[in-house]
Amino acid sequence: MPSNTSKWRRPTPDFLDYDPLTGVKKLFDYDEATHTAIVRSEQDVAPLLKRTTELANTGATDGGIKRDWWHYADLPPIVQIELKNKGIDIYSKDPAMIKRMFAEINSNYSKFKVTHKRHA
Repeated sequence: MPSNTSKWRRPTPDFLDYDPLTGVKKLFDYDEATHTAIVRSEQDVAPLLKRTTELANTGATDGGIKRDWWHYADLPPIVQIELKNKGIDIYSKDPAMIKRMFAEINSNYSKFKVTHKRHA
């Protein structure tokens, strides 16, 4: 064990669970210096980012604007969890919540957008 135990953490977290449908992996770690248990979620979003970039670059979803339906973004479960932790309910019908959700997507999750257009 390193001499400076205040910064010591286990080298690798323990695997808890994997959801093959979503690709979300749950990991457990314990920080002995602070006596803190940490459960975190991870997900490989690279394939999704490739797809969202392709859809945005081809304008494939932009026609939905004129039909009152617009595929704006593909948010993987890991991002949905982050939004929920920020107090954003992506399923809410409240106009203020919807506005907040679009602002957050535009600011912090724009790589998951499937369009280069911007929702106000």
